Amino acid sequence: MKPFPRSTRRMYLYGLILLFLICLPVALFFASGYNFRNGFGFIKTGGIFISVPYAGADVSINGEAVGTSGIVKRGFYIDNLAPSSYEILVTREGLRPWHRTLVVEENLVSDTRAFLIPNDIRAVLISYGAGASTTKVISKSEYDLYKAAFYVKAATSTRGAYGESVFIENGNVFVRLGDESVLQTSNFCGRPSYCVKEIPIENGAQKSLEASFFGGGVVYATKEEGVFLAEADIRPTPSVSPVYPRRGAIFRIIDGKLIVKNGNKLYEIEGL
Repeated sequence: MKPFPRSTRRMYLYGLILLFLICLPVALFFASGYNFRNGFGFIKTGGIFISVPYAGADVSINGEAVGTSGIVKRGFYIDNLAPSSYEILVTREGLRPWHRTLVVEENLVSDTRAFLIPNDIRAVLISYGAGASTTKVISKSEYDLYKAAFYVKAATSTRGAYGESVFIENGNVFVRLGDESVLQTSNFCGRPSYCVKEIPIENGAQKSLEASFFGGGVVYATKEEGVFLAEADIRPTPSVSPVYPRRGAIFRIIDGKLIVKNGNKLYEIEGL
């Protein structure tokens, strides 16, 4: 095969250079984060990452199915989202539906972790020696250990996994970052570019008596309505669930168990 004439080769070279010069700005335009979205035109987009702690949970965004978590796959990343608010829903049999409103901003990823609370939370009466079939029977020494824990005043604040603290102030419960060195996780951020130092957990008419981190959230007791488990997140809408809704109940966390005292009776909260 004869080689192309010099003029033809020159024409191809100039054509390729011209094509490169045309495509380069377009490639740089998209590489800088711009995408075309119907109804918006060319905009910079963001993404959402959703972490799910259990397999078999269905995830949706704005009513559209994203996928189902598995034994290995517990995270979902959705990119090329126009800056806006998005409604996240995670459902799984036996667990309460979990909702979250996430704000997506340009070139940023909004991340969240589903806080799934079981439907079946039980307060099981604890005794030693003999007991009914619905009673949890333990040894006398263990029972005495549980009782003794309630003679010690509950701590006014406890530390979390990332250095944050939960505390009670004027009868209200807050989770607060301690100092600038503490990692500011996404639950402190109403949107990716705006974060706060404090999350209100129970901030109302009730008087909180004690609070502590437990089960991935915050457990607290109020004088008026008993013991609750709440999610620590500044974004709407954090989950709150009663675990022992009885006036005057207090709690302690003993060996990783949530133990509630109401009057002279002790209960272990199961299902969490």
